[in-house]
Amino acid sequence: MKLGEALQVYFRGERNFGIGMAVLGVVMMAAAFWIWRAQAAPFKWWLLTPFALVGLGAAGGGVFFAIKTEAQVARLSADLDKAPAATVRAETARMTKVNASWPRLKLGWGALTLGALVLLLAVKREWSSGLGLALMTLATILFFVDVLAERRAVPYTAALHAAAQK
Repeated sequence: MKLGEALQVYFRGERNFGIGMAVLGVVMMAAAFWIWRAQAAPFKWWLLTPFALVGLGAAGGGVFFAIKTEAQVARLSADLDKAPAATVRAETARMTKVNASWPRLKLGWGALTLGALVLLLAVKREWSSGLGLALMTLATILFFVDVLAERRAVPYTAALHAAAQK
């Protein structure tokens, strides 16, 4: 895949991720509202509070991410036209840092999952069930997002390395 095409595909995925996160944020806030209406305290507060906060953050952050990505693509495309070698070096360095973070992130989400399981299976309190479910949901979403992002980065990084060899 040529670099220009790989750049467009990679950042289209980034933009779609932002839109998806915004939609997911709205869904999580709706779920928080449903939990508020359908569940009893203290379980409900320990479940709906993380859902509402994460939902609010995902909705706002997703919109910001989608908008930021458009400007980033325009800047990178212009930079590739002006100074291709320097742009490829800078973007390769950035993607190297991004790709190096995946194992640490997965370990973090695994630890979050383990903490959620402890809350769900060992603590035996109303609040711990709510918080455990919220953390399990969050860990699942974060794993999903990061595994997809890691897979999306592979062809873009390969195109950057191929362009650096030219």
